[in-house]
Amino acid sequence: MLKENSSLLNLPLNMNPKQAVFIDGISHAAQIIEMAYNRMCDSLTRLSFESSSGKREVIFTHVFLDVWAFIDTIDRFRSLWVLQPNAHTLPKEFSKKEINSKLQHIRDVRNVSAHIAQKADQIVALNSSVLGSISWFTVASESPLTVKTHFIRPGIMRGTITENLAQSRGIVTFTNGSGGVSINAGKHSASLSDAYHLVYSIVQFAEEVLTKEIPKPSIENTIPRDMFGSADIEMDNI
Repeated sequence: MLKENSSLLNLPLNMNPKQAVFIDGISHAAQIIEMAYNRMCDSLTRLSFESSSGKREVIFTHVFLDVWAFIDTIDRFRSLWVLQPNAHTLPKEFSKKEINSKLQHIRDVRNVSAHIAQKADQIVALNSSVLGSISWFTVASESPLTVKTHFIRPGIMRGTITENLAQSRGIVTFTNGSGGVSINAGKHSASLSDAYHLVYSIVQFAEEVLTKEIPKPSIENTIPRDMFGSADIEMDNI
């Protein structure tokens, strides 16, 4: 989503400090969203092919690690985007009202996970999963084109369980072989794939605006970023 030469990663030294903090936060969120979504889709594709070959995966922790990292970071991205300085000048397509509306389902789902203890009665009444359930499509074969639909409902189950396989609502874009990823949590549902593509379009817009409005800074005139430190430990002193 963000390349090394992205304008979002190369901010000029004279940028307003508060605006720079918001852009830095947006950039970090975009990078986490990209990694979580790509890794999640790769895991879902692997699960699809393993199930077809007769292997039975009984642990889905790695999938939901990325699912919830993705959801939490999408909500953080939304917050940073709509609260940034001069947000009132954004065009309608990327305005506070529009983005809040389009990502409300993500926020609703996120709030179920963030407040499981408070939502326990709702989860019991709906007989839903604590982690939520996900559904998706995977390309099983490109020639001839064959697509499979799956769902995962982790955790304990009581009585009759009703889960839905993924259903197409239009064009499905595949990443690492899987796409159309959705989640149900409590009484809420959200399309993770739609949220990913929305964030992608926001990042592209932000890069275009920064590139036009801010002259490309030289390395000397760019705010330093990313530091890694290390040191040898003298074991005799421990």
